[in-house]
Amino acid sequence: MSGARVYVSENHSAPMAPQHDFANNFDLDNPHQAMSSYARIMHEHTKKQLNIATNSARRRSADSSPTSPNESVSSTSS
Repeated sequence: MSGARVYVSENHSAPMAPQHDFANNFDLDNPHQAMSSYARIMHEHTKKQLNIATNSARRRSADSSPTSPNESVSSTSS
């Protein structure tokens, strides 16, 4: 196992992420570059999370949609 670090607070623990260990991952002597690098990482992370959520929603939508137009569900009873 590599030197994975874990953030621990009371009853919660999580793997260390760049935002938790910012000073060790980014050059604080060059704050503009550090901010740009961090923003790029967070942008990629957000895009990945959005893609995962979108794909999941599409799967759920496909699983719950009728298999043919004649199998639609009506909200009124006869």
